[in-house]
Amino acid sequence: MSRELPPLDLHAHIDVGVGARDLESLGAVVFVATRTLEKSAAALTRSDAVTIWGVGCHPGVPAAQDRFDVELFRYQLAQTAFISEVGLDGGSKVPMDRQVEVFTEILGLVAQAPRIVSVHSARATTRTLDVIEQTGARGVILHWWLGSDRETKRAIDLGCFFSVNPSMDPRRLATAGVPLERLLPETDHPSGNRRGASMKQPGWTSDVEASVARAYGLPEQAVRRQFWKTLAALVDALDVEWLLPPVVCAMLDAARRSGE
Repeated sequence: MSRELPPLDLHAHIDVGVGARDLESLGAVVFVATRTLEKSAAALTRSDAVTIWGVGCHPGVPAAQDRFDVELFRYQLAQTAFISEVGLDGGSKVPMDRQVEVFTEILGLVAQAPRIVSVHSARATTRTLDVIEQTGARGVILHWWLGSDRETKRAIDLGCFFSVNPSMDPRRLATAGVPLERLLPETDHPSGNRRGASMKQPGWTSDVEASVARAYGLPEQAVRRQFWKTLAALVDALDVEWLLPPVVCAMLDAARRSGE
């Protein structure tokens, strides 16, 4: 199945002006994070075959946090299966109280209308988990997670997933007890794939597959197979397939059938 289905990238940053054919030429299914509701609005006017555009309000962007409008976010959330990039950042110029307020409102909406949510938690891992627990939001993928083993176990108990990029060492997650079934790949392009010899483009997660395979003692093809199964199960649990492009839905169906 790894030959039939392309790589997955659950978190990348791409300019909304990049053409759909250019994105298709990447040969991957890419979930794109946006940083402001203004960018989200532009992204949601697109209709791409293999690219899913998210709605985001980045905790490290003061203008995005200052202008956050919960009703506009509610309107945009109804149009996509993917929320990103949202969360908390302990190094942001935005006061933490404001970040928590915005993040709580966002996850409150997600608790009512579940979505796949890629969450930023840099230097704020405990507070991020606190908000996830408080709101009861499902579908959370902790992007570029750097929490302690204890926090990681708490995140597992809260039902969180973890996305791994080329700059991360998945052995830390394996040692902390994260099951393979809770992992998904990302590039965090252009930040997370700066290191190493891998291609610096969205969707290039072959090196992530290789590092996860080594960490979990599995063949690389088994890792991509599991990534797709994990995404399919998450989509089913959240009931968001109707918001995904038909081509991606067909790929998810192939992933489901592979286990029959």
